[in-house]
Amino acid sequence: MCIGKSCPVSVPLNLTKPTNLMKKRVRFTPLARYLMRITFMQSLLVCICISMSFAHTVHSQELLDRQLSIRLENVVLRKVLQQIEREAKVKFVYSSNAIGADRKVTVIAQDRKLSDVLTLALKPLNITYRLMGGQIMLQEESRLPGESSQNQGMLLPVDRKITGRVTDTSGEGLPGVSILVKNTQQGTSTTTDGSFVLTIPDAGATLVFSFVGYMPQEILVGSQTNLSVTMEVDVKALEEVVVVGYGTQKKANMTGAVSTVNFENQALNSRAVTNVSTMLAGMSSGIRVQQVNGLPSENNNSSINVRGVGSLNSSSAPLVVIDGQVADINSVSPNDVASVTILKDAASAAIYGSRASNGVILITTKKGMDSKGKITFSYNNFVGSKTPAQIANLVDNVPDYLLLVNRMRQNSGLPEKFTQEYIEEWREGSKMDPIRYPNTNWLTALIKPNMVMNHNFSARGGNDKVNFYSSVDYFGDDGLIPNTGFRRLNFRNNLTYKVNKWLKFGNTFTVISTTAEPATIENAFEWMRATTPAVVPKHPDGRYGSGQLLGGEGGTNNGLMTVENRRGETKGTQLQGKIFAVLSPLKDLNITASYFSDFRLREAWGGSIATDQWNFQTEAVGIDRTSGARLNINNSISRNQRQIYDLYADYTKTIGNHNFSALAGFNQEQYVSSNFSASRSDLLSYDTPVLDAAASDPQADGNASDFAMRSFFGRLSYNYKGKYLLETNLRYDGSSRFAPDKRWGLFPSVSAGWMVSAEDFWEPIAHIANDFKLRASWGTLGNNGIGNYEWQEFYRASNYAFGGTIVPGLTYNTFGNPQITWESTDVLNIGADIRLFNTLNLDLNYYKKSTRNILSNLPIPLVNGGIGAPRVNAAEVQNQGLEMELRYLLNLGKVTVNLAANVGYNKNTIVKYKGDLIEPRGDSQAWTEGYPVGVYWVREVEQIIQNPSVVEALVADGISFHPSTPGVGDFLYRNANGDQFINDNDRVLKGNPIPLYTYGGNASVSYGGFDFAVFLDGVAKWDRYLRGSLYALNHQEGYQWPQEYLNSWTEANPGTSIPKVYFNNPKNDQTSDFFLRSADYLKIRSIQLGYTLPAKATKIIKLEKLRVFANMENFFTFTSWPTMDPEVSVSGFDQTYPLSKTFSMGISLSF
Repeated sequence: MCIGKSCPVSVPLNLTKPTNLMKKRVRFTPLARYLMRITFMQSLLVCICISMSFAHTVHSQELLDRQLSIRLENVVLRKVLQQIEREAKVKFVYSSNAIGADRKVTVIAQDRKLSDVLTLALKPLNITYRLMGGQIMLQEESRLPGESSQNQGMLLPVDRKITGRVTDTSGEGLPGVSILVKNTQQGTSTTTDGSFVLTIPDAGATLVFSFVGYMPQEILVGSQTNLSVTMEVDVKALEEVVVVGYGTQKKANMTGAVSTVNFENQALNSRAVTNVSTMLAGMSSGIRVQQVNGLPSENNNSSINVRGVGSLNSSSAPLVVIDGQVADINSVSPNDVASVTILKDAASAAIYGSRASNGVILITTKKGMDSKGKITFSYNNFVGSKTPAQIANLVDNVPDYLLLVNRMRQNSGLPEKFTQEYIEEWREGSKMDPIRYPNTNWLTALIKPNMVMNHNFSARGGNDKVNFYSSVDYFGDDGLIPNTGFRRLNFRNNLTYKVNKWLKFGNTFTVISTTAEPATIENAFEWMRATTPAVVPKHPDGRYGSGQLLGGEGGTNNGLMTVENRRGETKGTQLQGKIFAVLSPLKDLNITASYFSDFRLREAWGGSIATDQWNFQTEAVGIDRTSGARLNINNSISRNQRQIYDLYADYTKTIGNHNFSALAGFNQEQYVSSNFSASRSDLLSYDTPVLDAAASDPQADGNASDFAMRSFFGRLSYNYKGKYLLETNLRYDGSSRFAPDKRWGLFPSVSAGWMVSAEDFWEPIAHIANDFKLRASWGTLGNNGIGNYEWQEFYRASNYAFGGTIVPGLTYNTFGNPQITWESTDVLNIGADIRLFNTLNLDLNYYKKSTRNILSNLPIPLVNGGIGAPRVNAAEVQNQGLEMELRYLLNLGKVTVNLAANVGYNKNTIVKYKGDLIEPRGDSQAWTEGYPVGVYWVREVEQIIQNPSVVEALVADGISFHPSTPGVGDFLYRNANGDQFINDNDRVLKGNPIPLYTYGGNASVSYGGFDFAVFLDGVAKWDRYLRGSLYALNHQEGYQWPQEYLNSWTEANPGTSIPKVYFNNPKNDQTSDFFLRSADYLKIRSIQLGYTLPAKATKIIKLEKLRVFANMENFFTFTSWPTMDPEVSVSGFDQTYPLSKTFSMGISLSF
């Protein structure tokens, strides 16, 4: 049994002790002191650990003693080296021409040391090797025949110092690049900003630059004393390491559908976007990112769907995991993110089991690095201004408004309300006196000058024992609309400490503090439709306007007054912390244990002052709001905490050409939340916004809830020679959201891959198709995204009469259903990863995703007395589609071009749901089998009637109309079912409520220190329905109008597509495809131009790097959607907080 809106119960899994959530008030001053002590201790620990920096020694002998088995006969040397790299986990650096990598050799060795295998393979070819920075460098033996080592040292050239900087193609400094004087052991490596200093002989020395993941380079020094070296990425992207659930994998060994986004790309992290979700738009195929509104306090939060909508009433949002822990995607600053991995199929996501059916987003934050004890400080910022990206085109000219009102009344058989003289008076008066004769656009009237800024300061460094990353991030947004400003302060610290070879400790710690001003979307837009342009928003002397038309029409609602009169604020505090330990008792065995806690506190107070509204034509109060006005105060507080325990072990083993890895683990999670709110009236003043300062009408409300999960999971991976790949995943989840006998669910997956390009028969075309891998996967995922207690009966508190006395009791509220269980999603994925000409990467995927036992609320008869329907497993939804991702790198001398593009096709279908029944969902949509979720169910407009004979002929044939017979200028709806009635039974299913196509891409060009980047995304074959009063063809007096209705039907304008607009006559306002419009769009998300100062210039001012940039964010949207931005959700209102376009400038520096 459950009582109240949302009720606490003991956790059915018995994972935690029962909690008394509201037992006593929390005293925040001691809590604040405690948190300050924690922060101080962490900072002290960082300082102590940094001070322990000492030199690192590379254990070369240990690497050369690695055992391996290999059998290759008459194979080119390049293939032999690739095989050794895979088997021995090493990296070779060499020039193919210098060592003759196309020569054929035979190497046969069984359980031999790496040093023996190298001697066996290389000595016959006169190739020598040496270790440098953990890499094996190969070169041809350069000693002349008969020349002794003694003779080699006789002529000693004069040494000289060379300086320089090594960068990637975007101008970012590369730390740790190995630099060697060719044919010597003399060398160095770059610092954290990519700079280096090296002493070389002055006799035509050649420097060899090498770095993992980049193409090696050789540069003849000559007379140069300062070198600027740009290293190109080795586009063998199949060798990159990708973050996956509970670990990492080489992309070459992956068999699932995975996309990655590198957030350390300077063009990406310089965008004027302050949340991770929005930055993912257009970055991966099959991912739809939609900004639902632009309210700053909601952090411009975006909704994300991975491969379509897989449920009906349950959540379709992907699971978000930050540094291994379930978390809110907006609880991390984009400046702190290193990479994002998106797991799209069952093979990659099944390790997360019950919550992975909608995909998984893995966010990895920045970590420290071994920088030999050096700490790199970085500062990044942008400052800019915002304007609305796209708003509705309202009638803001009062004479036009008056003509529309007259036209509507005339169509409705009513006399015109405004004379032509009155209309002309307003037209002329507005030119001379805009206060007495205003022409107000209410959307632009709400917009004010504003500033948005972000400042991030970070420190990063460490040594072979300790590394850390710490950052402070401040974001401020004044808001487009008054009283909607937002401030956020983030602090993050990531620390790891290696105690010895077999033990490592670490922690991540985050504090987020936010403050939001009190105005909401409801305050600004709930009644914006019910006003007119004939209202002055605000007089220069501070008074607010009311209606100034005859009779004060539409003058009650003044949106600017509503938002400016709000008082209050909302403060939020979030504390996230994770401690972990990694134990390595045996070679290749790691055991990880961690504890994570996420605590959130939200406190808010609010109220509103009353001010009169004035008619500035009469200089009298139009609406008296101050007489008898009372000040009300609302206080609310909410707390929630998530605790997660993880324990898992991973093991890797290589036996000859057979490579194994295994993972097994345990996870436990508990979530507890509580909410309390209270209000009073007759507050003395908002200067003392506390309940005790108000005297009357006390009210209070409160609830609490909890939820728990327990899970066991495992993974087995195998590959043979890196050619044949196999992986299985298994997760066994138990959730308190289901009854005890329905609580547990098993979620398996299996996947396989074949590296076709590793086969001998591929050799003739290997220079064209450098890599080609086929992969396939199948698995089952789950979804428990419902309320915490829906398997139980719900009651609510209610008073009733007993024996003539009012006594407290309970009322049955909602039916429970103990039989509900997991939604389960079967996913089939077939894909290919291709690399062409060493420059073009292509990833292809086909998927079929079927969700069964969908949890939904089916309608029940009203004879149950209004009791809520139970949740049941009642439907099946299928998504199937195709995805393509393409990446291309082109170097043209000093010009480097990077291109990326992606496209996804997804077809959504309800496969099972009540047979042929069409169930209405809202005014214009429906659920039925064979169509997408939320397909539109509308009448079809056949024509606008131009001649009464059309209707007369239909009436003569016995056709009747509902709600009334149309006339000239009205819609004639299609008689779709062919009967004698034209009514709602003629509605048809049409439109695409979910986009069929999503696409995106980005391009960057760099030349010297300049860089230019563009990001874009869009959707195609997407339809939306124009809801609300603004576009109603049964319009209301005193309501706003869209500009396009100026083109509505009249005898003088019969060729229009807009019919007559009526007052209190719905004949043209039926649910029809007139309101169904294309919402396709293409957005240029970001255009950015940057310049990085040369290293010579930055060294003069004691900096390692300085970059300046300008950015245009969300400036261009190409769409035919007629009102606000097609992405936004109006949530029942005609308008909402507009999305913004931002022009900003910023700097990025490090020292």
